[in-house]
Amino acid sequence: MTSQTVEEFEREARAFLAEHLPPRPPTRRKLEWGVGADTGVDLWEEPDSDEERARLAEAREWRRKRFDAGYGWLSGPEDLGGRGLSAEYVRAYRRLEREFDVPNDSYFKLDHVIGPVLLKYATEEIRSTVPRALQRGDLVACELFSEPDAGSDLFSARTRAVRDGGSWRITGQKVWTSDAHLADIGVVFCRTGEKPGKGAFSAFVLDMHQPGVRVVPLTQMTGGAAFNEVYLDDAIAEDSRRLGEVGQGWDVVREILARERAGIGGGMGKSGSGIANGTRFVELVRAMGVAGDPLVRQELVKVLTGFWAARQLGSRGTDRVAAPFLRTDPAPLVSKLALSANLRAGAGFVSRVLGPSLIADTGEWGTFSWNSFLLGEPGVHIFAGTDEIVRNSIAEKCLGMPRD
Repeated sequence: MTSQTVEEFEREARAFLAEHLPPRPPTRRKLEWGVGADTGVDLWEEPDSDEERARLAEAREWRRKRFDAGYGWLSGPEDLGGRGLSAEYVRAYRRLEREFDVPNDSYFKLDHVIGPVLLKYATEEIRSTVPRALQRGDLVACELFSEPDAGSDLFSARTRAVRDGGSWRITGQKVWTSDAHLADIGVVFCRTGEKPGKGAFSAFVLDMHQPGVRVVPLTQMTGGAAFNEVYLDDAIAEDSRRLGEVGQGWDVVREILARERAGIGGGMGKSGSGIANGTRFVELVRAMGVAGDPLVRQELVKVLTGFWAARQLGSRGTDRVAAPFLRTDPAPLVSKLALSANLRAGAGFVSRVLGPSLIADTGEWGTFSWNSFLLGEPGVHIFAGTDEIVRNSIAEKCLGMPRD
């Protein structure tokens, strides 16, 4: 803990950021229509491999510098390199960091998702090393959950772990795995028993660099590859890398998914895209000369209101994602549905404003670039649990309705 007031902490943090980072460029603070590259509305990042490796290296260097200075894991346990600070300090630092040109560290987006779960379920060997390494940027993690025949229904998973002395041999196929091609570790959900139900599954921390792991990129209809298939052929996980007890895998995965959903409700646009805050939609309407159309204005307000409400809900969900609330608190689930609804509304709105310009590239700035947004939007309704599964969870766990 600290005896510093939030104001003292902010002064100290601002000095650190100013020493190591330039101010955020004006073009990233406010969208200027027609200025710069016509990008930024992609929902899924699909850089080429060289660009991706360079960005990862830059982000990793920054995270290490930030962690070593005491700002990398503000809420984390002090014995693992954190500072044990409250959410008030975390929010203050995040506000400050938005004023600076911070490297894109989306490759480490699972640090606050998987890290707390490892602290709760992992053995001391894993607990004492991996969460700290995730926060510092030494490790990239991925989630090995979905399978070709087990997407929303994870209880249909066929990937199997068989005990072999003090280890487990894991064989199967996972799909739609973000960052698997960059990951150092993966949390894998697999079958360890024969009885039906959640008790048949366990979870492990898997070394992604071993010979029994093969990662294959999945090409999407956008032409890029933001996801991967992962083939496991007798991949080894020592029993010390098991999370929780044998048969407790569903509890582990459910908590990871709850934390993931809690942080996604506000929007998915990359920094400066203006999607989540509505800037890009507003400027599109102005550029297309339809700002005076009352029907367009009415629909635009609905879209903007939806994103605003989701940001408020998302911030509350992030603050309330402490373990006691995870299983009954509806905020993470509603945040996920809010994201889906807002992006569907945004895609429909853009389609009606742009019409054929979405299909054929006329060369006009700010038009055809929305094509990738439109093609990527359906995937939002699937990741982190399909909309249908999320609605069922709200009905059963939060409203007490009978199982579907």
